Amino acid sequence: MPLTTAELEDRYEIIELINRMVLGLDAKDWNGLERLFTNNVYNDRTSLLGGEPETLDRVTFIGGWRGLMQNLEAIHHLVTNHVVEVDGDRGTCRANMQGTHVLGNPSGGSTWQVGGNHLYQVVRTSDGWRISGITFNIQWASGNQNILALAMAAGNPG
Repeated sequence: MPLTTAELEDRYEIIELINRMVLGLDAKDWNGLERLFTNNVYNDRTSLLGGEPETLDRVTFIGGWRGLMQNLEAIHHLVTNHVVEVDGDRGTCRANMQGTHVLGNPSGGSTWQVGGNHLYQVVRTSDGWRISGITFNIQWASGNQNILALAMAAGNPG
């Protein structure tokens, strides 16, 4: 059954939202990123970091990314193969992701790459679609996995 114009517009807006998030992350546009999320954000990085999924207010959620990535020399994420499903004012977007993180350092290689897939949860708000949750499932990683810890330490002298 063909999609309606409204369904196509929703899918386009959700994919555009995800793309804006990735571009904002790579640009380290922390304030701009906050506008793309709901007030509370479900965060599941357990396949990468262990622990338990958590729900954070968006300022704390974006602050976590900032703490991890602000001091990296470069960040580059590719998100592809978006598959969007919409049910009223809620939806999901599944996509593949590959991230490259760069930091020159004396204790190993300067890059760490990770690949996997994301499940984005999205909701329609009065301001348009917003991301309400992200689940990351790691499939592979290569390079210096200490890059993020080194970048965080660079931001916290002492």
